[in-house]
Amino acid sequence: PDPNLYAQERYGHFTYSIPVDTRGHYTLVLHFAELYWVLDPGIGAGVGSRVFRVYCNGSTLLDNFDIFKEVGSQHALIKTFNHLRPSLEGKLDLTFDPIVNYATISAIEVIDESE
Repeated sequence: PDPNLYAQERYGHFTYSIPVDTRGHYTLVLHFAELYWVLDPGIGAGVGSRVFRVYCNGSTLLDNFDIFKEVGSQHALIKTFNHLRPSLEGKLDLTFDPIVNYATISAIEVIDESE
């Protein structure tokens, strides 16, 4: 419901290291929107224009992930992952790994499941 979450993006090959309590379990909510690629058969854009992986602490959360394939362009897409455990260092280490063009993310939420 908050369009400002999707007004910007980070793109590339990047990581986040989010500090959390080592004793907890967490829900991770990833907010995506395809802001760059639009359906254009003339230049081959659309499905397959951006494909990437997302890892958390070395485990694959999303593989061959294509936002456009799921919702097209300019639409919000939310992926939620429950019961994630932090690393021994007390972090959720997220890696956004490009396969085709760059990975992208609009917003990240971390929710403590003990609350």
